[in-house]
Amino acid sequence: MSRRRAGRWPPACLNRRAAFIGWCGAIRREKYTAVFGWQSFVCERERRLALDDPAKFARAATVGLEYLEPSCSAGELPQLLARVRAALNDIDAFFAPGDRPAFERQGSRLRFASPCAGDGPNSIARAQLYEAKRRERAVVLLPFWNASRNDFRTFGALFARAGVTCLQLSLPYHDERATPGIAFARELVCENLGLTVRSNRQAVLDARACLDWLEQQGYRRIGIVGVSVGAAIASIVAGLDRRVRAAALILMADDFAEVVWTGSATRHVKRALEQSFTREEVRAAWSIISPAAHAARLSARLSRVLIVSGEIDTVVLPEQTRVYVERVRAHGLRPSWVRYRCGHYTLALPYYAARCLLRTLAFFHTFL
Repeated sequence: MSRRRAGRWPPACLNRRAAFIGWCGAIRREKYTAVFGWQSFVCERERRLALDDPAKFARAATVGLEYLEPSCSAGELPQLLARVRAALNDIDAFFAPGDRPAFERQGSRLRFASPCAGDGPNSIARAQLYEAKRRERAVVLLPFWNASRNDFRTFGALFARAGVTCLQLSLPYHDERATPGIAFARELVCENLGLTVRSNRQAVLDARACLDWLEQQGYRRIGIVGVSVGAAIASIVAGLDRRVRAAALILMADDFAEVVWTGSATRHVKRALEQSFTREEVRAAWSIISPAAHAARLSARLSRVLIVSGEIDTVVLPEQTRVYVERVRAHGLRPSWVRYRCGHYTLALPYYAARCLLRTLAFFHTFL
């Protein structure tokens, strides 16, 4: 019988064996990232990507009541807060869709009239369709702030190949809906309190219109996916609309204003807001578009929610995700919470993006 089979390892082998086992354990605990410098690379890349974008700008902060009450003038902050409190008391009415729009499909593109948008390119909502062979399961995809349509091409195509139709909405002021002369979707998250509320309300109504279209096409097993600000919007839709059976909230936060106030992507907005309003005033003004205000409804409606966050996120601080998870748990929901050792921007690195995509796809395959 060999010495190995007898359990007698030579001292040199014992040392090598212990070293090997320890190294494997480090890999299992993802400590390999420090060994190979991967985590340092991720942190440095996240830091660089989080630097101020020179294309972003903010004007002087304003109340913007006229965007919620077209018959009013700019108004004072107490008037806006009163309007928001009234909306919180009747959330269904505030986010109630009007008549179903007329949908126009051209190949893989869908367009329809968007509510409460006035004239201009933002008045026409647009969506990209990635169609599966069978009309059984579908998701509405709400991208992150300033995403281009092509940013989620791989995501949508893989979902379709896996048998889940994906309808990707261009959020207000994105893609063809952008305001001419402005290089980013300023109006969705900006220093104008009322305009920000109206733009996010418009996104909710556009997403519900996408649900209308999918329903018309015969889909009955429908979910929703949101990323960053898209996750906040998706959580509102999921709490309001009974057609949503499952939700994946990627880079999710509890409070809209807190993300703007503490996140690296919105420093320019914070600098403008703090010249005219306190942090608490901004939180109150934007409470109607904060996931926190809709957490109870979502928890009561759904039992299938996936939440994904990054442990070194500087846009949506990890604490913001933790607060939201604890909030929905307090309401009885037990979400699947996945945390990756990356940040907001570095979730797009192939290593993390592939894991997130596969986890999201597996989630919908199980629960849709």
